[in-house]
Amino acid sequence: MAEGKQGWTCRLILICICITMGTVLPIGYAFSVLNEPAVFIRSWIGKSASTRYSSSLSDTQRMLVLAGVVSMYVIGGLLGSPFAPLCNSRLGRRGSLMLSALLILMGAICQGSCTIVNSIELLLLGRLLGGFAAGIVYSTQPMYLVELAPAELSGSVGVFTCIGLTGGIMMGQVFSFDFALGTENLWHYALAGSAIFVIIGMLPSFWFPESPRHLATKGNREKAKSALMFLRGDEDRVKAELAEIEATAGAQGEQVTMKEVICNKKLMMPLIIVSSFHVVQQMSGISAIFYYSIVIFTDAGFNPTMAMWLNFATGMLNFVVALLGPIMMARYNRRIMMMLSCMLSAICLVLFCVGLKFMESFYMASYACIPFLLLYIIAFNMGLGPMPYFIGAEIFETGPRPVAMALGGFFNWLANFILNLCFPTLNATIGPYAFLICAGVCIYGFLLTCRYLPETRNKELKDVVPLMENGFKSKIK
Repeated sequence: MAEGKQGWTCRLILICICITMGTVLPIGYAFSVLNEPAVFIRSWIGKSASTRYSSSLSDTQRMLVLAGVVSMYVIGGLLGSPFAPLCNSRLGRRGSLMLSALLILMGAICQGSCTIVNSIELLLLGRLLGGFAAGIVYSTQPMYLVELAPAELSGSVGVFTCIGLTGGIMMGQVFSFDFALGTENLWHYALAGSAIFVIIGMLPSFWFPESPRHLATKGNREKAKSALMFLRGDEDRVKAELAEIEATAGAQGEQVTMKEVICNKKLMMPLIIVSSFHVVQQMSGISAIFYYSIVIFTDAGFNPTMAMWLNFATGMLNFVVALLGPIMMARYNRRIMMMLSCMLSAICLVLFCVGLKFMESFYMASYACIPFLLLYIIAFNMGLGPMPYFIGAEIFETGPRPVAMALGGFFNWLANFILNLCFPTLNATIGPYAFLICAGVCIYGFLLTCRYLPETRNKELKDVVPLMENGFKSKIK
């Protein structure tokens, strides 16, 4: 590790903010922007089918088409994730993010113009393009920032993925409110609103450097040195860091294929950790919690408008707690943060389940559910929210890293798809007890972290990687 600690610089902060705004924030935006104007979109789907195809759709058919519009984004993410390693190898980290931004922009244009050309297919294509880009972003953005930052800030910059997602969800809610663009005549502009963040965030990226580690792996020593000088500005530190990068790159050789990574027994445990963390994050029920929040606030006696604003305030809390991530990841060890997050989330989910069950008989129980909901959001952002996105960059060497990050992203999208598909059915069948399943998933995350995740904070890869080479027989101490 290079001697001394440099800490944050203005250039690194600017890169983190711009890249996050231009690539990650639009993903969170896409998750939430459809909620408020859904009734107008469903009505337009019926009118569009009638005028274009002379076909009258029933309410059920319009709901199915709308569900397809929502799901198309997740399907795009599932399709895009496997392409991330190829993009990272051919285009580099920065090039992959710029390609993703272009796809997001094209998707926004398709969604914004769907009513003008009266095309449901264009709306579906726009969502698919955005999701495909998001699949690449999930794997690339945290890896790019971690590889740009000094080792002591790897966790702090990795948290920007979570910050971008929660900030995007909040902005999607704002743009889709009925006093903004969430109206019958303007909803398509709300869907295209992510283009604003892409343009603002990605314009400066033309002056940002490529990942020095990627350049060194490709044998571009001078470009890697120039990138480090741009980032560090200290020639002595650059020489030490470049020597370390070259030594690591020389030992690893060229980037390996997905088949080689999956079949390598030494990489089995790190792959299980990365993939499981993504699954636990999604299956912990964070999206289901926000689904129930409106019901809880309404049953507590708030009118629908006030319940909507309280739900927005809950999303804002999610964003504010995520903003504390860089500080928490810099000060506290990864293992303790992840174990605390999983265990506290499981406890809050059990209490939330109990509160929801009692709420069926005693409406006053809804007031007890509110603090459980808020505590869950805080617990989630302690580790489950940010860590799955960047932990792969801290436990995989440069060669297999893009494949590992892509596989983690794929399982994130897959878990998201399964939860959205199954939770409504589970909710209708067993009601609040569905959250006990989510609590069980959190306990699995706790046990996996406790037994197999080595501490990575302020650690070098050469010290971390050997601790997981023996699969289930690995010992982290």
